[in-house]
Amino acid sequence: MTAVQLPPGEDCGRPPPEGFEAFFMRYEPRLRRYLYTLGARGSLLEDAAQMTLEVAFRSWPSLQDHPRQDAWLFKVARQRYAKAYKEHLKLGDLTDPVLFDRLHQDDATAGCDRRLDLLAMLRRLPEQQCEAVVLSGFLPPQPVCSVPGLIVS
Repeated sequence: MTAVQLPPGEDCGRPPPEGFEAFFMRYEPRLRRYLYTLGARGSLLEDAAQMTLEVAFRSWPSLQDHPRQDAWLFKVARQRYAKAYKEHLKLGDLTDPVLFDRLHQDDATAGCDRRLDLLAMLRRLPEQQCEAVVLSGFLPPQPVCSVPGLIVS
């Protein structure tokens, strides 16, 4: 496999990628698009992609000389997607792509989870930033820095 050449200015002084790194950079975006067309979304897509690339990495000594690396990769990706789909199904995770698109509208628990995540993020903010974020949600649209009594540093 030939080394992938990065556009000028994006190489950051690094030597061009070789071996599995070049393979990864070339095929990882295509792999994700392929899994997406199979119906994988969210964590299902991430799990299937990770499992596929892990198999590719472990098989690299034989894969690097394979005449059709893309065909090999997509065959393994389909198998790993089926395995990840079954695992997600056992755990009760969403696996139907149609449901992923409606999740934010129909699932009350997803909205609750998002609010809990937001509250956890708010707790990590410094006090003044937290106050500004909370106030911006209750006040009519205006620059938060013009709220009386709020000192922005």
